[in-house]
Amino acid sequence: MFKGKMDTPGIPERVFALCKIVENEKTITLQDLKERMEPSYLNQTTSYFGEYKTAAEELDLIKIEDNTVSLLAAPAVIENIFEMRKYINGRLEYYADGQFYKVTKQFYDLGDKVFQLGTNVATWGKELSELTGISVDEKAMRGWRFWVPFLGLGYRHEMFVIPNACNFILDLVNKSELEENQLYSFNDFISALRPYCNIVIPGDITNRTLNYGVSAGLRTLHDNKIIKLEHIMDQEAWSIYPMPGHSIEDTVTSVSILRRNK
Repeated sequence: MFKGKMDTPGIPERVFALCKIVENEKTITLQDLKERMEPSYLNQTTSYFGEYKTAAEELDLIKIEDNTVSLLAAPAVIENIFEMRKYINGRLEYYADGQFYKVTKQFYDLGDKVFQLGTNVATWGKELSELTGISVDEKAMRGWRFWVPFLGLGYRHEMFVIPNACNFILDLVNKSELEENQLYSFNDFISALRPYCNIVIPGDITNRTLNYGVSAGLRTLHDNKIIKLEHIMDQEAWSIYPMPGHSIEDTVTSVSILRRNK
């Protein structure tokens, strides 16, 4: 799902459920784990176990040795599904060569042009294949649409995903050493989130202009009084996607962390 080609069945909820079973059992055979996830009495004609087991393995949540599965990540990582999300968001840079990373990065690089791609992400494969230089098919995009909202990188509306990095940025803020109620220059704020934010904020932004999805996420955090964006005169400004009428219309110079939602 993350190291190579994306798939549809390996959704976050299945990965989390698998990890909780492994945690409770301490060690469990692959066969018993599959039976717990997909009981044979249901007579399912299709098994999805391989896909979400592989996703959990790729994310270093579990390890498999001699056909036996055990938890690799610390138990705190899967205390709940939101902790698992924070853990994954802190590891995305490890998968920069995978489909998920490249497609998500391109999704953000497109800015507001994503609204011209059509309302069904499954039909985006051809265009994203051309833009990323890798083959992306319908099955991959169907899987992608589950993980992007889960990781806080957008909101799913039926078969469309609206770019908004609100919860992703919040996870990175909570992971960082940024302190509450301290004013930071925007340069320092972004630096504190690197390299984890590189999937949505390129490292070589010479024009200091943020894309649509990141701008939307920052405004969402600002409006919910989690961070405070400001434009202070005579300080280096970053441009964000314009929103006439908003208190932060098109530029920002400084950020304060008002509270951390953990």
